[in-house]
Amino acid sequence: MFRHASSRRSVAAGATLAVAVLFSACNDPVSSGGGGPTTSDPPPAIQSVVTGAHTCALTTTGAAYCWGYNANGQLGNNGTGTITATPVRTVGDIVFESLSVSKVDDVSCGLSTSGAAYCWGKNDKGQLGDGTTTRRLVPTPVAGGLRFKSLAVGSGHACAVAMRGAAYCWGSSPNGAFGDGSTGTRLTPMISAPGLTFESIVAGGDYTCALTTLGAAYCWGVGALGQLGDGAVEMRTTPVAVEGGLAFRALAGAGQGVCGLTTDGKAYCWGHNFYGTVGDGTVMRRLTPVPVSGDLTFRSLSAGWQTVCGVTDSGASYCWGYNFGALGDGDIEHSSVPVPVVGGQSFRSVAAGTGYACAVTTTNAVVCWGSNNDGELGDGTTQTRLVPVAVHWQ
Repeated sequence: MFRHASSRRSVAAGATLAVAVLFSACNDPVSSGGGGPTTSDPPPAIQSVVTGAHTCALTTTGAAYCWGYNANGQLGNNGTGTITATPVRTVGDIVFESLSVSKVDDVSCGLSTSGAAYCWGKNDKGQLGDGTTTRRLVPTPVAGGLRFKSLAVGSGHACAVAMRGAAYCWGSSPNGAFGDGSTGTRLTPMISAPGLTFESIVAGGDYTCALTTLGAAYCWGVGALGQLGDGAVEMRTTPVAVEGGLAFRALAGAGQGVCGLTTDGKAYCWGHNFYGTVGDGTVMRRLTPVPVSGDLTFRSLSAGWQTVCGVTDSGASYCWGYNFGALGDGDIEHSSVPVPVVGGQSFRSVAAGTGYACAVTTTNAVVCWGSNNDGELGDGTTQTRLVPVAVHWQ
């Protein structure tokens, strides 16, 4: 089902599936193992959260906690298991500055306060950047000793921006997501998008986009659904400028589309739009940036696999695109326009994942909503939630 600007239409098969999930979801708490705070400890203060097929959160002291699916060690707690439904701390004494997780791959990465990159989890395509294809159950240094200011994990590859603005990528890409004219596999970071310097970078389903210091957006990789924003549907193995001449202060990329936040806080999106992910009131694929409906002003944006969420200057959160709980509006209908997350909470930031989302409140707590098959909401259950619920700290 869809909620458009002025109309609705039913997707019967999807609705049937969603209802089945809602009524059959497990209501019993799922054991999460050890590694988190004890029940006598207060919950840690959280500064940011990242979401994909699993979830990780960064405390105000730089500690990383993760939860959800853990088949390949992507939670970083030196173990594996199908479901970890409450937070566990990653192993080691690394003080992290930022975290990133893949929307579809079992990979987590983080930057330390010194800019050193660490990755852990699945590594069959070299996506951990440590020179091997061996999965890692704890944070492992990315090879090369480089220092980065921005890092993003895609699906099969990862990219980062070094302190002086050069882009580096590693992993596997059959469609040119490295941006140097090549395809294939690289097990360690190599220069990408040569000749350009960047401030930040995002990575999605075999594509990469980055922002220059002046706010110009460039993309490269697979472009069949318009995700490169250059008005075409071609693969690009070197960077192309996103059309429209907009100056962005941030990009959000994940599945098969990209969104950008302009310097005045307006959201524009492009690419795949089957579920209304572009947010323009239609489900038409967009090959160049179009404004998101509603004339909202956002502080930040986050793009999940088929869902986008943002936080306004007032602290309210809005989401659009794929729903079945991921929009947090108490409904299961997809929406091609922004809808408010219910509950009246004020947020610092929001992170859209794969069928779910999480947010950090102004009190530094974490709440999540949406699909919870693998415990990715962190509430100790595998029950789908249509509205925000608090993460349960053991």
